[in-house]
Amino acid sequence: MGALLLIGAGLAWLHTSGVTICLFHRLTGLPCLTCGASRAAAMALRGDVLGALKLQPFATVGFALAATGCGVHSACLLLRRRVVQVRLNPLESRAFWAAVVVLAALNWLYLVRCGV
Repeated sequence: MGALLLIGAGLAWLHTSGVTICLFHRLTGLPCLTCGASRAAAMALRGDVLGALKLQPFATVGFALAATGCGVHSACLLLRRRVVQVRLNPLESRAFWAAVVVLAALNWLYLVRCGV
């Protein structure tokens, strides 16, 4: 975990120095699917949730869902001594992943339009 934090800190420092790290952005001039995700996470942690949503909506909602899932998982382990599992049938699973792909594509179009 410490190594990931150091890597993240190094990438953040490079980004603030004006170095373009993203190979996709470097080659195409367009933002990648996750462009602005680190900045959005930092904004959300500082309490600027609306700013984070404006910068990178898909990643901000993803962070919020992941944090909620971790909280529910921890509470279930602590209080009930078991984990709640969500099971999807094949049709539900396909619909879920199709919705994720469509939302990710819409998010990318938003990023391209906004010039993130």
